[in-house]
Parts: sequence; C-alpha cells; structure tokens
Amino acid sequence: MRGWLRRYVRSLSPADLDDLIQEAYSRLYYVDLGQIAGGRSYLFTVVRNLLNEQTRHARIVPMERLGEIEALRIPSEEPGIERKVGARQELERLERIVRTLPEQCRRAFEMQKFRGLSVRDIAAAMGISEKTVEKHLAVALAKVIRAMKEEGAGFQPATGASEYDIQSTD
Repeated sequence: MRGWLRRYVRSLSPADLDDLIQEAYSRLYYVDLGQIAGGRSYLFTVVRNLLNEQTRHARIVPMERLGEIEALRIPSEEPGIERKVGARQELERLERIVRTLPEQCRRAFEMQKFRGLSVRDIAAAMGISEKTVEKHLAVALAKVIRAMKEEGAGFQPATGASEYDIQSTD
C-alpha cells in the first residue's frame, strides 16, 4: 500500500501517508469483511476515497494531487482480459472434446462434471447401474485427458473413436 501511494501520489508527505493508511485501517475495522469479495481491491478503494475526501476538505490542495488521484490505478483481483479469454478458450476446447465422446460416456460425464450429480443420481437418471456409470466416467475421463494432451500438441481428436479405444495416459 505504502509503495503504491508513493508511486502514484507523490504530493503526500511521509506523515500524511501514515495518517492515510491508519485512517483506512480504522475504517476497515467497522466493515463486515465477510461481505467483501476482494479485500485487497476494497482497501485500495477505501484509500482512494479517503484521498478524495481529504482533497475536498482541504483549504489548500496542491494541483498535482488532483491529477494523482485521478491517475490512481486500483489493483483489481478480477482476472485480466487475457485470463478471461484464455479461460473461455479452454472451456470451448473442453466442450469440443466432450462432444466427441460416445453418447453414454458424454451424458454421464456432463451430469457429473457440469451439473454436479453423484454416481447414484446419474445411474437413476440414465436407468443404468452405478457400476456402468463408473465405467462410462472412467472411459470419458481417459478420453478427455488424452484429447487435451494431444490437442495441446496441435492434434485434433478423432470424432469417431470407439468407446473402447483407450490408451494409457501415462
């Protein structure tokens, strides 16, 4: 926090900086932290708001401080655009691979991994035994892992693969 403030708000004296951080922590003391998703971002936002508040109440404000406050870049705990795009691409890749699975394997896999159903619930929904569901899940998982590895090397998995065409993933 101190380094961030020194970097972006150069018009603050060391004593002002200490006072600002102390006030931020005193305000956080009264907040229900369980309701805050990104604590770090919240703290930086509190500090920025305190700077704005001080500026509004001060009789004399250095002109550069106004620009510094506007230029503050509050660190976000939200994933950046690169991570969001990468995650979206990975999800599309997984969905494409899952579509290539044999129908029963695909249904069991989707029910467990995407809908969170238990083996017992999947067996009841599909009208098959729990043991058969476990076999379908094992086949599906082996094929997904193999396809993810192969696709990572530029190989597109075959869509007509037999459900018994399983190779070791070691």
